[in-house]
Amino acid sequence: MLKSDSISEKIYQISNLQQNFVAQSLKYLELNPIQARSLNYIAQHPGTIQKNLAGYLEKPNATVTNILKSLEKADFIKRKIPVENERQKQLFLTAAGERVIGEVEQIFAQLNALVELELTAKEIDSLNQVLPKVASVFSKEKS
Repeated sequence: MLKSDSISEKIYQISNLQQNFVAQSLKYLELNPIQARSLNYIAQHPGTIQKNLAGYLEKPNATVTNILKSLEKADFIKRKIPVENERQKQLFLTAAGERVIGEVEQIFAQLNALVELELTAKEIDSLNQVLPKVASVFSKEKS
């Protein structure tokens, strides 16, 4: 059992608090966090395919299909069939998707502002140096 003062327990608690903040903030947009992450990925990678999105989300293809169907039904994304490969549909944001991703970005900006509110510039710099080292432990595990 982990002690409540262990670093990994503190990271876990912060992660839960952040996830709750994001989930509550996304409710008024009628999005869940996985849909928001999907929209964000598509915004950053216009024309991406479902396989790439599934890899990013670390979700099975069937799950991603359901996510995309819900986003398409809400008119946030559109799928286009490229001439050179009719089997793989490319994903793009619609005008409504562009608007909602702007609001999603604001939510994450608010989250970042909250995180940094009580920190000094030096503490922020230190975290920016240390957190990637912590994350790399998990990247090595996947390899």
